[in-house]
Amino acid sequence: MKLLNKALFLIAIFCSLFSFSQEQSIDFDISSNSINSIIDKLPEISIDSTNIEVTTHVKVMIDWMTEEHYNLNYAPILIYSEKGLSLAAKSDDKSHIHKVRSVIGNTLLAVKDTVRAKKLFLNSLNEAEKEKDSSLILASKGNLANLYYSMEGYQRKTISTYLESIEIASRLNDTTRLFILHHNLSRAYNEVKDAKNSAYHIDKTEIYLNRLNNPPHFKASHLHNKGRMLLLLNKPDEAIENFKQTIALSPANEFKEALIEGYTGYKEALAMKEDYKGVYEIDKKLEMYEIEKDKDDNKNIIESATAKLNAERFKDQIKSKELEKELLEEQADSKTLLIFVILAILIFICIIFAQTYKSNLDRKELITDLKDKNVEYLAAKKQSDELAKVKSKFFATVSHELRTPLYGVVGLSSILLENNDLKKHEKDLKSLKFSANYLLALVNDLLHLNKIENNSFTEDETTFDVRELTSTIVSSFEYVRLQNQNEIQIQIDKDVPSLLFGAPVRLSQILMNLVGNAFKFTEKGKIIVTIKNVEQSSQKAKIQFTVSDTGPGIEKHKLHQIFNEFTQIDPMSSMYQGTGLGLPIVKKLVEQAGGEIFVESELGKGTTFTFCLDITISNELHTIKPTSILSFKQLVKKKILVVEDNRINQIVTKKILENEDVMCTIAQNGEEAVALVKENIFDLILMDINMPIKNGFDATIEIRQFNKSIPIIALTAVEIEDQKAQIFNAGMNDIILKPYDIDKFKKIIIYNLSIHQNDELQRLG
Repeated sequence: MKLLNKALFLIAIFCSLFSFSQEQSIDFDISSNSINSIIDKLPEISIDSTNIEVTTHVKVMIDWMTEEHYNLNYAPILIYSEKGLSLAAKSDDKSHIHKVRSVIGNTLLAVKDTVRAKKLFLNSLNEAEKEKDSSLILASKGNLANLYYSMEGYQRKTISTYLESIEIASRLNDTTRLFILHHNLSRAYNEVKDAKNSAYHIDKTEIYLNRLNNPPHFKASHLHNKGRMLLLLNKPDEAIENFKQTIALSPANEFKEALIEGYTGYKEALAMKEDYKGVYEIDKKLEMYEIEKDKDDNKNIIESATAKLNAERFKDQIKSKELEKELLEEQADSKTLLIFVILAILIFICIIFAQTYKSNLDRKELITDLKDKNVEYLAAKKQSDELAKVKSKFFATVSHELRTPLYGVVGLSSILLENNDLKKHEKDLKSLKFSANYLLALVNDLLHLNKIENNSFTEDETTFDVRELTSTIVSSFEYVRLQNQNEIQIQIDKDVPSLLFGAPVRLSQILMNLVGNAFKFTEKGKIIVTIKNVEQSSQKAKIQFTVSDTGPGIEKHKLHQIFNEFTQIDPMSSMYQGTGLGLPIVKKLVEQAGGEIFVESELGKGTTFTFCLDITISNELHTIKPTSILSFKQLVKKKILVVEDNRINQIVTKKILENEDVMCTIAQNGEEAVALVKENIFDLILMDINMPIKNGFDATIEIRQFNKSIPIIALTAVEIEDQKAQIFNAGMNDIILKPYDIDKFKKIIIYNLSIHQNDELQRLG
């Protein structure tokens, strides 16, 4: 596969070069914007500029060229090279010309133009020797040695140049340069298989490495040299220890070359020991990094060739921007370079096509590996799904176990608050009820969040009136509004459709959380709920919902945290209590509906939440459904059977009903309930679900065999969505979730009694 990629890359280069060679016979006009994009990065300069201005320009230019070089962006450097050399020669600082030559020379070396690089480095060396500047001589010799090292057949020249440089670096006491020179010499001697001289320079390298506090990339390369030297001495075991350390010090994302060198040496040492199993294992790791390196090499080939071509294409444009007209000297060299590049590419292509067969084998092996990885992924996914199911079951169990005692706490505290004999404990009882309600809210929010995350939160879509929905939500906060002395405004544009078809419960939960937050954190202020029709088609409307308040606001650096779970967004959080789950739930519900929520806030001025949802427009006629008038007096003298195994819950439910003059009978379990219904006449049954001996489902199914009309209401502490279908399939008429709001509890009972009474009247009629 990697060889095929090489072929494709190189064919692309060849096509580019061929296209470029065809264009040479045509006059082409390149926009001067390309030149300006380079010049704009440097200080302005003109023919009339002073020496100080030229020097300033050159300083910035050197920093710019250096940065481009390290970013492997060679084209701009080559485009600006001749102008840069010309300006550097005019600078007041004589070292500038040497620095510019060094950057341009190393850039040419990177794109394999050794001829021009050598010329620049030799010019710098000659001038440095004339000026007798040891630092510049050392830098120039170092550049030349690096050049020779990259050229075939120049090993001895490389070694002699490095040795000359060591003498100068020693006089200058340049520790870093001495480390590099001894290190490069040990590598050069390894390549000519001179173990003795390599060992000498390795010892020297180690001395300067310790003085430099052992930088990881320096030490990794040094250990590789040492391992190579030990291989020459036929000491594979000692060599392996050094190669292992090289690998350990070379993270894959930073020192890829060092990793490949380490594994290559390790492989050769194992082969020397005839450990072919080890060779096979190392070869697999080595191949992975070599594939990545080949990709980088292919990219560098393209970028190098492109840089050369771009430099040629822009030369005519650069002439019009120069201070001096001295940029025509390299034309012959450039044309020769182009010919050599094309020839080199053709040779590469021939080699690649010769290796096509091996490439196909590599591809088959890669496909096999991918199949194995896919099997591992499916196994991991299965395990993840099983863990999610366990988590969901755990939350359901915890919710039931928490809600059941909370029902007793909330219910008993509500009953005790109505007792006039306990007025002196009213404050304590209110605190008790508040704490229980707070804990209940936390349990509900955690369960809700878990359902959304597990994608188990679903809701049937239905037609709803957005104006009526919003009004109902706002009215539910009337007590809090009066308590905090706030003003509420609802602003719904006229063009918002009256009836929409979607998920009203989900929308209610979003708005309830946002409006509730606004009321909680705002005192003596204003809350505004705005609904706009942003965009509309024949079937859909994009509705924008905005909830803003004039509360304390949120600091800007905290805005990114407000949708995190268990995070209090208020800057004075000690003044307010909350679960910290409201906004995370809002965000997940909005995203589940296909929208995105945004927040804007200013400390001391308020907060605004905005989200948009695409909602289907309903074509149903808006008719007002008749509603029956409910009165608590309808409960008087009614006979209700309470089927509940928990003693505290029995007391709470019985007290609430007896306060309305209801005649209550208690059944401890489902079996006792069935027997009582057979022997007595009841107006309604409140049926707990989870009970010993016989649960609520089985008891209801048995009762429906001989009494199909009596209203049966399920009492459950488990999430409704989990049991809703099972509850109604068993024959129950309605559901009350524990712990419940007392007024809502009584209204549900009255509603079911009224429906039963109407059905009886119709039957008799």
